[in-house]
Amino acid sequence: MTMSGQASARTRARDIDRAQTCGLLDAGYSEGQLTTSEYDTRTAAAMKAKTLGELDALVSDLQIPAHLSEAVVREAPGSCRKRRGPVIAAAVVAVAVVIGLVAVVTRGDDASPQTDPVREVVAAERPAAAPAPAPIPGEPDAIVIEPIDTTTAEGIEEFLQQFQIKFGDQIVDELYLKQRYATFTRMLPEQPHRVQRWDYYRGFNPSGSPSSRPSDASVDLAGLRIEGLRNLIRDAPSTLGLPGGRVDSIIIRPNPITDEPEILVYVEDPGLFSGHLYATFDGVVTDVSAPSRAGG
Repeated sequence: MTMSGQASARTRARDIDRAQTCGLLDAGYSEGQLTTSEYDTRTAAAMKAKTLGELDALVSDLQIPAHLSEAVVREAPGSCRKRRGPVIAAAVVAVAVVIGLVAVVTRGDDASPQTDPVREVVAAERPAAAPAPAPIPGEPDAIVIEPIDTTTAEGIEEFLQQFQIKFGDQIVDELYLKQRYATFTRMLPEQPHRVQRWDYYRGFNPSGSPSSRPSDASVDLAGLRIEGLRNLIRDAPSTLGLPGGRVDSIIIRPNPITDEPEILVYVEDPGLFSGHLYATFDGVVTDVSAPSRAGG
């Protein structure tokens, strides 16, 4: 596992870093490099890792397939300017929309031939529109919605409705859900060997450039049984022996060995213990990983 030149072992890990590491562990497990016990232990550790060094240690002894090499190149943590760009662009667009609305409302007042000095000032101070990013082939138009809790059955159901509207189906290679956002990968249209990672927060946005697809397995989220998922999420803390805990994250993906759809639910409690369980799309628990102290 290689880190970028500006990153170090002490650099704080992002959720996308944890998800990428889990992907490498999946590959190692499916190729027989890891036993089931090793795979479970390392996956749990990856989900709790605080730094890039902790993540790298989990995969440093694995043989990384060549087609996954580009997926593990990490973005330099100091590149704040890159991350701020979309925020600034969004702010510019928002200001432009407000100005446009003011112009539309006032344009209808033809009875007053005099120029409105306020409108002149607004027009003079109107910022230049930010250049639109180059579209990704086959990328649908943006959909922006209010934030929802995607670790609840209701939030996931709303997410899936928006997903269907956005993409026309509910197929992903892997979906990672946190309380206020999600990340997932999808095969590129007409490019079965390449995937695009997407981030979801108040809408869907592509993350980074398309990369090689580690496998051709995918899951259709339309097969999720919401009622079973609701019961699974509700009962997960007690099932794991953490009655005071809450669901921290959820992963939905093909099983690394069988390619069957599976759900992983991770639970943390106030005492910093965490555990996870595996379940089917019907919400039936198939395996449980005993709780351990987070970071331990």
